[in-house]
Amino acid sequence: MKCLKYIFFAITAVILLAPMVSCKKLLEQDPINSPYNEVFWKDEKDALQGLAGGYALLRKALTVNTAFGGNMSHFSYGDLTAFEFDRFNQYDLDFLITGGKGFSNASFIGDYLEDYHDWSPYFRVVTQANIILHHVPTIPDNKFTHEPVATRNKILGEALFLRAFSYFYMVRLWGDVPLVTTYDEDPAHAQNVGRTSEKTVLDTCINDLQQAISLLPWDYLDGAEKAVRANKGAAYALLAHVYMWKDFLNKGADNQNLTKAIAAVDAIQQSHKYRLVDSTEFVKLFKGKSDEGIFEINMQVGQSEQQTQSGFYYKCLMQPYIKGKTTQNGVLKKELIDDLYEGRNDYRYYYNFVFTSDNTSILTKYAGLNAENIFYKDLATYSLAAVDANIILFRYADVLLLRAEANAKLGQYGAARTDLAAVSTRAGASAYEGDDEGLYEEIFRERSRELFCEGQRWYDLVRTGFLKTEAGGVFGTARYDQEGWKWPVARKLFVNNYVLRQNRFWEGKVK
Repeated sequence: MKCLKYIFFAITAVILLAPMVSCKKLLEQDPINSPYNEVFWKDEKDALQGLAGGYALLRKALTVNTAFGGNMSHFSYGDLTAFEFDRFNQYDLDFLITGGKGFSNASFIGDYLEDYHDWSPYFRVVTQANIILHHVPTIPDNKFTHEPVATRNKILGEALFLRAFSYFYMVRLWGDVPLVTTYDEDPAHAQNVGRTSEKTVLDTCINDLQQAISLLPWDYLDGAEKAVRANKGAAYALLAHVYMWKDFLNKGADNQNLTKAIAAVDAIQQSHKYRLVDSTEFVKLFKGKSDEGIFEINMQVGQSEQQTQSGFYYKCLMQPYIKGKTTQNGVLKKELIDDLYEGRNDYRYYYNFVFTSDNTSILTKYAGLNAENIFYKDLATYSLAAVDANIILFRYADVLLLRAEANAKLGQYGAARTDLAAVSTRAGASAYEGDDEGLYEEIFRERSRELFCEGQRWYDLVRTGFLKTEAGGVFGTARYDQEGWKWPVARKLFVNNYVLRQNRFWEGKVK
């Protein structure tokens, strides 16, 4: 299809690279007539390099798309829109917080936000997954260094996970998207493809994840893979989120989505592979690869994957956590923080935030209270600083609270309270003692406390409907009901695909 034809070019630069190479080269693409496929996809090493390219493309998709730099698109989508910030001292991104162009907040059509409208980075991941799924089954058993069936299955399972994750991510942002699940050897001549119903796309994600679960192991080959490569736990966590989003789209008409989400989290719990780490281990949790982490994006300095003097974590910090940095771009909304933690003796309040003498809020959860996760390339001058922390996409506390939400919607209040209490008491807070009527909202608020600035709250607001009432209803019921929480589709995507249609709320608004 022409709108994606440049995405469907063979990504030979990606599959040439070893797993830990820099992101920049991973998006260099050769034309379809490159002879490279004739000499690639011959053995296990080729397959693993292709898979590494898929993960690198996902990391790239989650950390770019900002006109003025900063490498933070995942957090722009999930946090800057979610009332967690009072302002952001960067012209393009501040539209997501303070509004403009006729919107009081979440102005997706603010100046220089066009790159955020473009789903191409996620389709590059889909394309790479389709390439892997096409070629890896053809590699002969005797070309695998390790046991061929298990190794091939693991690679295929991870590719299915990457495809499902990318489609799920796109559905939450744009709703209907083109659905492509096969490898196209000649994308330059492909036909235009329109947008597929978001519900159908989610069903495809479910099918992919069910296959992935049957192919993936629970355990990792070594510590380097922990949480940053997909396993059964990652597939079950994503499956739970997909079912919860499907329940939202179906307006709760079919309780089976909730029960299936609960079953997915049950499988994670029953594996005994994960635990809520003690609050004394929070610094390790946010550095990454803790016993709580289920799926994360490697962003570690030691592997040259972290941005230096850039990125979301860096922009939300200042001295003394980063020596010599006296200003911060992202200023947190203290009113929300105070509201979430009012009357609570909650360790997360003291660990996640520090407030300066002028009452400026600093996010410290990734840096560590004593700057344990701050790395300097030049220790002599304390310059070229980076926050050495992974992007945590799924963790055990997240899925427990997701199960609590599902159980509360089903009226299974005892089970919901159990999961809610497990997370809140881990932070030293008292268990919820309110009535059942307020339990659903309390679970939402607990997710806001636990997952603050982890790229989750916007989707929680949308899924639960609290977006209509949060922050005094500034988003507006009318915009919500017209699906104005979806992002507009980039104008450039229409150039080569005349069958695409704009999201209905943005028709006539995107110039």
